[in-house]
Amino acid sequence: MKCEEVRDEMIAYLKGELDEERRKEIEEHLARCQGCQRELEIARRVLNQVQSANEESVIDMAEDLVKKAIESGASDIHVEPTRDGGEVRFRIDGVLHPVRQLPISGRDALTTRLKMMAGMPLTEKKPQTGRMEFEVKGRTYDIRMSTMPVVLGETLVMRILDRGEPTLGLERMGFSEEQLTTVRSLLHQPNGMIICTGPTGSGKTTLLYSMVLDLVKPEISVVSVEDPVEFQLPGVQQAQVNAGEGLTFASLMRSYLRQDPDVIIVGEMRDLETLEVAAHAAMTGHLLLGTMLPPDAISLPQRMIDYGVEPWIAARTLIGVIACRLARAICKDCREEYTPDPEALEFLGLQAGETKFYRGKGCPACRETGHRGRVQLHEILVVDPALARMISSGETDPEAIRKHAATQGFTSLVDDGRRRVLEGVTTAEEAYRVLSWS
Repeated sequence: MKCEEVRDEMIAYLKGELDEERRKEIEEHLARCQGCQRELEIARRVLNQVQSANEESVIDMAEDLVKKAIESGASDIHVEPTRDGGEVRFRIDGVLHPVRQLPISGRDALTTRLKMMAGMPLTEKKPQTGRMEFEVKGRTYDIRMSTMPVVLGETLVMRILDRGEPTLGLERMGFSEEQLTTVRSLLHQPNGMIICTGPTGSGKTTLLYSMVLDLVKPEISVVSVEDPVEFQLPGVQQAQVNAGEGLTFASLMRSYLRQDPDVIIVGEMRDLETLEVAAHAAMTGHLLLGTMLPPDAISLPQRMIDYGVEPWIAARTLIGVIACRLARAICKDCREEYTPDPEALEFLGLQAGETKFYRGKGCPACRETGHRGRVQLHEILVVDPALARMISSGETDPEAIRKHAATQGFTSLVDDGRRRVLEGVTTAEEAYRVLSWS
C-alpha cells in the first residue's frame, strides 16, 4: 500500500468509515511508516478541531462575534492566546477594547472556526492570510484575516472593510481653509510626487482616496496600484498587487506607464525599486500620489534618500508631503467642559483657563468612553524651489528642513492638534497621546 493512498483515506480511517479489510491494510502500513504516523497524528488533531469548530455553540459564537464587532464600529477583531485561555478584543476608534475571555478549548475552537470561514488550511502552522464576506442588516463587509503562530498558540486578526461608500472628500478630512487651499494647489500641479505619510493606521489611505476623488474627471486617466484595494473608486482603474504572480508595485506601475495615464496612485512605497519607478513617472509628466511610513512630513526627504534615491531625483520629483494622524473625537452626546491634564496642555503650548476645553463624560452612545469617531490631524510640507535646492545638495536633516519650512508658514502636527483641541473636537490628552511619540 502506498503512502498517498493511506493519506487520502486517513480521515475516513479516523472516522471509522472503512471496512475491516481496508482498516487492517492501513494499520499494517502505519506500523512500518513513521512519516504516515506523523500525518495520522496531524489528521487526528485537525479532525478534533473541526468537530469542535462545527458545534452549534461555536458556530454561533463566531458569527455573533463578527456581527457585534461590525455593529460596534470596530475596524479589527483580535483573538489572542493567554496563559489561561484566550482574549477577544475589538479595535474601535484606533484603541483596543477587551470584549471576551475564553477558556483554552473555546479559544482553539473559535480560532479554527474563523479560519474555516476564511478558507484557511488547518494543518499548516505558519503565518497565513485569508478572507471572507459577512452580511449584517443587508450590508456586505469584506473581512481580511491573518494568523501568526506564537508561544502560547496562535494569534488571529480580522480587518473589517465596509463595501459601502466610504466617508471620503477633502472637505471631510478636517483641513483648515488654508490647508485645504494648499492641498488643492498641490493636486493641480501637472506632474510630481505627493506623498501621504504616517504610521500604520494613521488615515493615509482615506486621505489618499479623498485626494484622488478630487482629481477624477472625464478628460483624464487615473490608475492605481494597491495592496489591497480597499474600496472601488469611481473613475479609477485599480490594480491589485499579487507578488506570487510577479505583480509587484514596480511591475504594475511599469505596465501602467505604457498606457499613458495622467495620474498614478501607489498604495505603498517601501523599497528602492518602487520609488525609482515612481520618480521616473513623476519626471515624465505624470502626477503621482503615494504613501510612505515616516512619522512626519519633515523627515520624508531624508527617508527617500535613505532608501537609495539620489538627492537630485528626490528634489526634482517631490512637490509635497502630507503627514496625518487619527485622534479620537469627543462624543457629542456627553460633551462637557473640563480642565485638561497640565502635561498635555504644556505639550500643546496651551494654558488652563485661557479658553474652554471639552471632553466626553461617557454615555451609552460612546460605550462610556467619552469618544465617538475620529478626526484627522495634518501637517503639509510644500517643496518650494529653495527647499528643492536643499534636498538636491543633500541637506535633508529634519531640523534644517523644519527651520526652512517655518519661514514659509509651516504648521506642524502639534500645531494642528492644538487647533483641533481649541475647536473642541478632540481632547488635549488625546492629541498628546497620538502626537507625543512622533
